[in-house]
Amino acid sequence: MVPANWRQRLRGREKVMRYNRAQFEVEEGGRRLTIPLEQAAHHPLFATWRTLGSKTAILVTLPPGELLHKVISLPAATEPRLSTVLRYELDRHTPFTASQAGFGYRVLRRDRTASKIEVELFVLPDTKRQPLIKALGDAGIEVDALLPEGLHTDASARRTLNLLGGDGRGSGVRTPTVRMPALLILMLVALVAYAFYQRGQQLSALDEEVKTLEPLAEEARALRMEIEALELGGQYIRHAKSTHPSTLILLDEMTRLLPDHTWLNRLELDGNEMRIQGESTSASELIALIEQSPNFSQAAFSAPVTINSRTRKERFSLTLNVAQEAAP
Repeated sequence: MVPANWRQRLRGREKVMRYNRAQFEVEEGGRRLTIPLEQAAHHPLFATWRTLGSKTAILVTLPPGELLHKVISLPAATEPRLSTVLRYELDRHTPFTASQAGFGYRVLRRDRTASKIEVELFVLPDTKRQPLIKALGDAGIEVDALLPEGLHTDASARRTLNLLGGDGRGSGVRTPTVRMPALLILMLVALVAYAFYQRGQQLSALDEEVKTLEPLAEEARALRMEIEALELGGQYIRHAKSTHPSTLILLDEMTRLLPDHTWLNRLELDGNEMRIQGESTSASELIALIEQSPNFSQAAFSAPVTINSRTRKERFSLTLNVAQEAAP
């Protein structure tokens, strides 16, 4: 337990005032004072505070109506660098960027199962923040923190809740400055630069390898397409052979069917269609004779029958269908 006299001394090292609707509200000597923003530079209370020195911290609290307040969910992995993440993501969760407002935050809950954290975010637009800071600066008052009302008593959270700067720790905060030796900074810069250089070299090597393999890959692709085309052609030929009687069988069948007084001077086979031309003593009998074969059907004259004046025989031209066989 801290003795009462020590608590009194510690409280005496802080001055807290409330800022609401462009005016400061201060409890001083048992009285509540209201100081409009435009009168702050010349107000006697602030002239008194200027004599307190740097050992007395100046805190300004802001009620909810002055702040944009929001609870957001983020991956738990962002917690170690939460300030940086919020600075870059602020415009995704609010109407402002980090250059247009001050923000503060605190972690409300950690969900280890979902690897999430709930973050309470407070945002103070520069349209309100800058006039406030300027008015106190004109009064010679250096503000240590701008904090959401009701949370200023939580000393452990002040660092992240401070709305004074873009990351909650802006100008005017009296905190020790840690100076990193220049040599260490140079070493870190060199290390990062070397890492990027190595990555660039690796990417260049991969690009060269890809360029070398691209012609081979294109050649393999073309060969594959040629093989597929040949396979399709082979399948078509095998299918055609399996579903059509051979030409020799058809020719033999046609020779057997036609009478001796008939001869052919032209025979064409196109898929399932056969076309024959020739001369016969009686061309009208040929259709019935041809359709006796199970291999032929739908025989018909494709042109009028004419008489050869030299041989006195009938010239004919017939088309007929060749029957398909079932595929094996």
